[in-house]
Amino acid sequence: MATSSGGGDTGIGTDQILDTGAALLNDFIVDRVRRHGSEDVTVTYAELGGTELCDPAHKQLAQCLQRIGDELDSNVELQRMINNSALQPTKEVFVQVACQIFSDGKFNWGRVVALFYFACRLVIKALVTKVPDIIRTIISWTMDYIREHVVNWIREQGGWEGIKSYFGTPTWQAVGVFLAGVLTTVLVLRKI
Repeated sequence: MATSSGGGDTGIGTDQILDTGAALLNDFIVDRVRRHGSEDVTVTYAELGGTELCDPAHKQLAQCLQRIGDELDSNVELQRMINNSALQPTKEVFVQVACQIFSDGKFNWGRVVALFYFACRLVIKALVTKVPDIIRTIISWTMDYIREHVVNWIREQGGWEGIKSYFGTPTWQAVGVFLAGVLTTVLVLRKI
């Protein structure tokens, strides 16, 4: 198992962080698709390659993620950008947005949830456009990105439990504006 550098090592292994992250991502997507409100757009845990959360601690973490997702849902500019027809569920678009989210090398829970949120919206777009085969691929892109770029930071926060400390900080409310800016940048770059 990998360890983090510095004094933030809490003994949480990479596999544990990634397994929990994948379960939280799947739960985030199922819940957001359910909230999407369209009867012809549904997804199951099995279709995502996972199972429903059973651990009460994980369910509590999932609720934290959903609260941030609710804030992102209410950001009109962000929704306009995500609904832009130029934004397609491709690996190129996903990687561009993911890299842009963390381009300044700064990490926080809002940005991690923004990554989840973007992946979720790509899944919804794939479902709406009747391309469900790409759903598990989008989840793989997300978890690969977390493994390669974010897992050490999550470990330094004490694992996924660290998200609980994020609430009450002013930065979590600015995530929607931030993500809208990221999407604007990506869409502009794609048109150049």
